Amino acid sequence: MIAKSDTMRRPFGCPPIPCGPRRGGEPSVILGIDVGGTHTDAVCIEDGRIRSYAKTLTGDDLVASVVDAIERLDAACPKVKRVVLSTTLSTNVIVEGKHPPTGVVCSAGPGIDPGTFSVGTCFRHVAGAMDHRGREYIPIDPAEVMDAASTLERAGCQGVAIVSKFSVRNPAHEDAIASLVGSRFRHVCLGHTLSGALNFPRRINTTYLNAAVMPVQERFISAVASAVERLGIQAPLYFLKADGGTYTQDAARRFPVETILSGPAASVMGALALAPSRDASVLVIDIGGTTTDIGVLVGGLPLLDTWGVAIGGLKTLVRGLKVISIGVGGDSCISVEDDGTIAVGPRRDGMPACMGGPSATPMDALVILGEYAGDTARALDAVRALALKAGMDIEPFCRKVIGVMVDAVHGAAKAFMEEINAHPVYTIYEMLHPHVVKPEGVVLVGGPAALLAEYVSRSFGLPCHVPEHAGVANALGAALSRTTAQITLHADTELGVLFCPELGFKAAAPRSMTLEDLRHEGLRLLRENASYLGLEDSAEAQVIQQQAFTMVRGFSTVGANMRVRVQNTPGIIDSWGGLG
Repeated sequence: MIAKSDTMRRPFGCPPIPCGPRRGGEPSVILGIDVGGTHTDAVCIEDGRIRSYAKTLTGDDLVASVVDAIERLDAACPKVKRVVLSTTLSTNVIVEGKHPPTGVVCSAGPGIDPGTFSVGTCFRHVAGAMDHRGREYIPIDPAEVMDAASTLERAGCQGVAIVSKFSVRNPAHEDAIASLVGSRFRHVCLGHTLSGALNFPRRINTTYLNAAVMPVQERFISAVASAVERLGIQAPLYFLKADGGTYTQDAARRFPVETILSGPAASVMGALALAPSRDASVLVIDIGGTTTDIGVLVGGLPLLDTWGVAIGGLKTLVRGLKVISIGVGGDSCISVEDDGTIAVGPRRDGMPACMGGPSATPMDALVILGEYAGDTARALDAVRALALKAGMDIEPFCRKVIGVMVDAVHGAAKAFMEEINAHPVYTIYEMLHPHVVKPEGVVLVGGPAALLAEYVSRSFGLPCHVPEHAGVANALGAALSRTTAQITLHADTELGVLFCPELGFKAAAPRSMTLEDLRHEGLRLLRENASYLGLEDSAEAQVIQQQAFTMVRGFSTVGANMRVRVQNTPGIIDSWGGLG
């Protein structure tokens, strides 16, 4: 049996993190729920302190799992001010291809083979083109658009994604196509509303995925909202996004694609709340039953993927934290090759044998080693034949299994850090990080975290911190994450046009407009459209990107082409006592 040392639980010379002091005034209760592939976790936070937490198995009915987890909490329902969910629903729907048929109507202009960017099984290309400044040079053909819509209807499409090139500079073609075919489909998504970034292939993928998951997300949100209300909870419902921020249920209905990979984001945000130091650079490792999520905090801040996350083989414009997931977890199946090589995962057959499951898992190995409470006889029955095949006694075999599992995580984490240091990434403030990222330690969360801490520390050669409440860190991360949104403003003062794609806002841009004027306009628009974007009114905003190009014709300046990006920064809400 491996002894647990107290120093392994509290590295860097830090004491355990308190849940925070009570504050004056009426208690503020927040519920955070993380619906994972194996477990659904929930926490109840009252006035900056963790009041209670719960863990239950995730069933086929996700809404029932949410209700079960909430009912296990000691929650003062009338005092609940906020309910936040992190869910794998959109991710699973995309990865497993369980969404209804979804159409794409795309206008790309000449010089582009539409088949290059085809996505899904119902992709139609139509005429129409804008140039890079948003000026039309090929109009759309209404008859061709209507014919495309008829084709998609016959294919059984419930939703349609409408994307035109350079729509972030002028959405006229997307708007026109939507006005022609919108009434024929239940769900219509326009590319320019999802991101102001210029990347046509990624915008097609993002819009398609948003339309594809919208029916599933809509049903889930309605069911959860009704279930929460039946529990007597009269509070706003928020959802965690891939960037570690949250948004309201109304925004989640319109932009469900933002919730993909929110599970790994919850891991990172939970670790951020529980990390022993606000300024540390550490690896975040969340070991679950089915997968292990790996992220990183640099100077106490998570990293954002530069262009957008990828899922199901499709690159998107969805802002997300820089994380990876691997198919290794506490419930992963152990296998032994004919040559005696031991492997863990990626397959999972359900619960470990020690809990009545059909296959041997790392949790069974821990039971046999005396590290975890379970049915030892069942664990031995499941492991014995595998140890024999590997030519090892049972106890050394179990130690080897845990070592193989942790080494797989270590290898993935090493490759992850090499990728980060080989390519530019942005912090949550979207400032380019100029130096090599070198973690000082590991923050380990997830159900088996405390059991694996010393194994992880030895394999990584780094101090390993298992915070209090590590088993429900994802739910805590969801509960404590700020609301976020991002908008982009483009101004062409020669053409006299100002446009915000995400809001569909268009105005005149005077020749005298400066970059400073555009920054002020961006902050104003974000603030005044907070409700539509899914923000809380108190969310602070900042300019994170700006650029301006002077346009010269002959020997005279004729205008400027400017762009500003404004966001609410992801982070932990101020009322969390653990940071006080």
